[in-house]
Amino acid sequence: MARTARRTLLAALTLVGAAAALPASAQEYGVYLLCKGQIEVQGRTTEAHLDMALRRNSYLALVQRSNVLPVNLKGKMEISPAFYSMLFVAPTRDSVVWYDWIRGALFIWAPDLKRLHTARVSVDRQTAALEGEMLDGAGAAIGKLAMHCEPKTNNDIAAPKF
Repeated sequence: MARTARRTLLAALTLVGAAAALPASAQEYGVYLLCKGQIEVQGRTTEAHLDMALRRNSYLALVQRSNVLPVNLKGKMEISPAFYSMLFVAPTRDSVVWYDWIRGALFIWAPDLKRLHTARVSVDRQTAALEGEMLDGAGAAIGKLAMHCEPKTNNDIAAPKF
């Protein structure tokens, strides 16, 4: 009995050691897009920014900094040779993320954005031009995005300060 327990423990420790030796890069974001441009709502435009981190191996896009979408919002991403296409679903109205987001100046400027349900964003991989539309729950367009993105990699992006 003691032999079996030792073998089981040794096998478990071997598996843990092997897992610890695997590189952690599988979960890292590899591409960062720092986008600046404009948002148009009801014929009016204002300055906008949207910084995203893209994880190509799991087709995930993360909003890191923005005045048009909630920070930390995750979206599904499709990759083609020509485009990164992303779909973001707005957080539920009773969440802290929603509450923090709607207190921004953008909602004073365009209160219709409170009806946002989804945002579809497409980035041209050759020109780094971003186009997007913001849709309400019925699928009607309530806003349009037009930006230019500056692509960065893990080597180009600034390290955290703390």
